Amino acid sequence: MIRISFDPATLTEQELGWWSEWSARAQKATNKLIEAFETWVAGPKAEQIKPNWNPQIWTELRTWFLQNRFYNKCAYCECDISGFYGDAEHYRPKGSVKFKAANQDLSVATWEIPAEMSKTQWAHPGYFWLAYDWRNLVPACAFCNSGQGKNERFDVGERHLVLVALSQARFDAFPDRIKPLASRNFPGFYYLAPQTLDELERPLLLNPLNSSEQLNPQNHLVFGTKGSIQARDGSPYGKNSIDVLNLDRDDLNRRRQKAQEIFRRDCLFALLKNDSDAEDGGQAYKELLDQYKRGELVFSAAALASLGRVFPSHLQ
Repeated sequence: MIRISFDPATLTEQELGWWSEWSARAQKATNKLIEAFETWVAGPKAEQIKPNWNPQIWTELRTWFLQNRFYNKCAYCECDISGFYGDAEHYRPKGSVKFKAANQDLSVATWEIPAEMSKTQWAHPGYFWLAYDWRNLVPACAFCNSGQGKNERFDVGERHLVLVALSQARFDAFPDRIKPLASRNFPGFYYLAPQTLDELERPLLLNPLNSSEQLNPQNHLVFGTKGSIQARDGSPYGKNSIDVLNLDRDDLNRRRQKAQEIFRRDCLFALLKNDSDAEDGGQAYKELLDQYKRGELVFSAAALASLGRVFPSHLQ
């Protein structure tokens, strides 16, 4: 897993046209989901709500992300997914939410409907308001997004949130980029943006897209010389991510080891191209490292780790 930084404000004029059109459709679809959910909350609630999704919207973003930011790789395990169908993975599950407490089996998360609406406790409906939010969507391979991988699991250090009460002053203090979405029918309640949810819920699953420096996967995962993976210094975020995504399985270890061997070979060739006395290895070597730092090649994080053990300053 390697951090991918993305800011729509940096898009080129050509990219911005597509992005603006997609964002408008995503917001319209989000508004419909919120309206349907609040209609359900205000009703008899005979059964759990079943949202009417529009998969085309998140599928289009997955395709765009694969081509333009994730280099046709799974955001989680970094395997190549250009040769077969990949999924649009919702970091926070859009439907039901499951979690594991310490030494317990998988459980279904619940939420308590605020007293202003009802005193009934229901299964968590999922983070439906983030179903089309680009900050909650990453491309993933079929394994990582399946029952063998993450699926609906989302462990947190605090509790899973849905509607949150905010004062007007607190709402006004949010910058526009993370402004909560106001409830249509319940004044004073809001649906929070991913960054704010991260602060309040403390998710234990690492997010490769726009993670804070504190939760940069590099600070929580460490790779061995044979492609093995473990939590750095016992990091609970590293442990949880390895467990949820099954990142320590044998086939991935072998493939990461192969990527490390290829990387070391390519580093040697790049250094041999350098005919100067440059201490940094020369231009070819720099360009190779930059490719891996951007995450352009499969298992970039594991490959860079094999260099970092010998020349940590080269990864600065």
